[in-house]
Amino acid sequence: MLVVWILLAAGLGSFQGKLNSVTQNDSTTFLPSGADSTKALEELRSRFDNGRTIPALVVYQNPAGLNDADRAAIAADERAFADLPDHAPIQSPLGPAAAQQGLLSEDGTTAIMIVPLTAQVIDTIEPIVKDMRDIAQTDPTPGLDVYVSGPAGITVDAVEVFGNIDGKLLIGTTILILVLLLLIYRSPIIALVPLVVVGVAYSIAGGLVYFVVKAFDLPINGQATGILIILMFGAGTDYCIYLIARYREELRVREDRHDAMQHAVARSGPAILSAGGTVVAAMLVLLVADLSSTRNQGPVLAIGVAITMIAGLTLLPALLTIIGRGSFWPAVPRFGSEDRSRRSLYHRVGEYVTRKPVATIVTVTAVLLVCVLGLLSNPSGLGIGGGFREKPESIQGQIALSKALPPGELATTQVIVDAPKAQLAAATAAVSGALQADSAEVAAVRPSLTAINGEAQLLEVVLTRDPYTDEANASIPRLRSIVEAAAATAGGTALVGGPTAQDYDTNQAVNRDARLIVPLTLLLILIILILLLRAVVAPLYLIGTVILSYFATLGLSYLIFLHVFDSPGVDPGYATFLFLFAVALGVDYNIFLVSRIREEADAMPMRPAVLRALETTGGVITSAGLILAGTFLVLMTLPLEALFQLGFGVALGVLIDTFVVRTLLVPALAVWVGDRSWWPGRVPDHTAPPSD
Repeated sequence: MLVVWILLAAGLGSFQGKLNSVTQNDSTTFLPSGADSTKALEELRSRFDNGRTIPALVVYQNPAGLNDADRAAIAADERAFADLPDHAPIQSPLGPAAAQQGLLSEDGTTAIMIVPLTAQVIDTIEPIVKDMRDIAQTDPTPGLDVYVSGPAGITVDAVEVFGNIDGKLLIGTTILILVLLLLIYRSPIIALVPLVVVGVAYSIAGGLVYFVVKAFDLPINGQATGILIILMFGAGTDYCIYLIARYREELRVREDRHDAMQHAVARSGPAILSAGGTVVAAMLVLLVADLSSTRNQGPVLAIGVAITMIAGLTLLPALLTIIGRGSFWPAVPRFGSEDRSRRSLYHRVGEYVTRKPVATIVTVTAVLLVCVLGLLSNPSGLGIGGGFREKPESIQGQIALSKALPPGELATTQVIVDAPKAQLAAATAAVSGALQADSAEVAAVRPSLTAINGEAQLLEVVLTRDPYTDEANASIPRLRSIVEAAAATAGGTALVGGPTAQDYDTNQAVNRDARLIVPLTLLLILIILILLLRAVVAPLYLIGTVILSYFATLGLSYLIFLHVFDSPGVDPGYATFLFLFAVALGVDYNIFLVSRIREEADAMPMRPAVLRALETTGGVITSAGLILAGTFLVLMTLPLEALFQLGFGVALGVLIDTFVVRTLLVPALAVWVGDRSWWPGRVPDHTAPPSD
């Protein structure tokens, strides 16, 4: 078995390093299909010369007012920018109509130069933006601040962050897990073996994902590959330590290490398969999503979890059997040695919970419901500036621009008016007039490009608000209604696109996807639990604890984001991905505990069965929870607010599951419901033991 895994790693591991080469971090690659903003983007690409451009906005600001030296510097930059490749005509703030074009502030402190980049791929855009920044920072005049911002600058800054994610996460996660395993097991070999197993699995999974992405032309971004690392190392280590704990238990009652491993795999295998199958199923549910950035993560993450689960059931047993009892040195489990689990903290906790199940259920449920009240805080979404925990140059430019010019200048909303040639002028005038009449939402409307065939006109609409905020997004339905009605009066049609419309359509798709993904995931988890436990009642109350734990985590995390971390908002996809990871991974601990209860219930009544299951698995589940929470906390080291929030939220959910739900609520429910938990399956006939 060891040779098989070595050969697989040798064959596929070399391709894992190429995975970053096939990631795409341009957000327009992942727009929802069929949305108006997606249609507008397609129209720009197909019907307009240089219609599909990504503007780089060079913001010049001197609080004392732009002087002659500043204007000379701007002119020099413009000449240097003109020599760069892949751009459409530059819009200069030095022209006579600059103020009317929104390129010069009324107070004379701020100017914008627009360099529309015609390049379509980040590998071409990134060096141009970096060259622009180098040019702009060469010999700056005193008092003049210069920033290269706009959609092009923001995209480059985001890609730079994503490009460094995998290496940081891999190193940080490995060190964290190694330290935690050393603290938990105090054995260097046992600390290293799970990392070797998961590391081999990751190299193979990365190679497989690379081939899948290439073969099916599957766009994935740096967030997907980053989460793949966290998920594989976190969940994979959990599966390993669950089997290791059972192996150590069997070594005390079986003299032959092969026999002990055989029984350990036989006893823990179904739980590990069910736990891994639950996560794989949850990830595959993402395939039903409309948003491709969500949908494409599904198979990537499912491949990673499946490979690490198989490695935990085959490679790990092979390594531990080869090494033998010495794996646990210096605390080697000897044949016939004492089982100390009955003297553990979990034995004492279990005695209390099993004696007072109703009080435990009421108390824990009440505490979790209080946490659920945090949902009433209803935080806003993250604007593009809030997406970075540190302020890169593009965001500094956005802040500078918003001080002197309409913030909508950062990224204009694009309206495409479509009409026959004879009616296009009238339709364009009607749409432009209707937009300008809406002074609350629109600061300016400027005609831009005309379609190649003369049957469409592009209008650049400057919003009065920051184009990346919830308030700007909320204006999109109204703007669409206005332009569609105005265009129809002249026999035309109109589409609203651009970054703000793309954000709005993306958020709508996220909400639609959540309404489909959540119930499907719960249904699949319920089916897996029914098959594992051969029962209906226990899976139903387990699903209930999962739902309660999720909403408690969501509500509590909202409060912490707003009042502890002072976050500017919450990422729109946070609730959905928190559900997927916290629920799918939290159910693993349900499976580890309840499968052991089911096993023990075949030999004893429910109360002692629950007590025995809790004292034997409590330490394992706690260790697994700490490791999984720790791996997701590594995401908080990244300078992206969305990943910071996801890492904290999943870690919080895992800790609530580990220390509250699985340790207190589930055992109490199992004792309270009793043998009815296994209905309609066979309930063993026990003679009740004497009471305590």
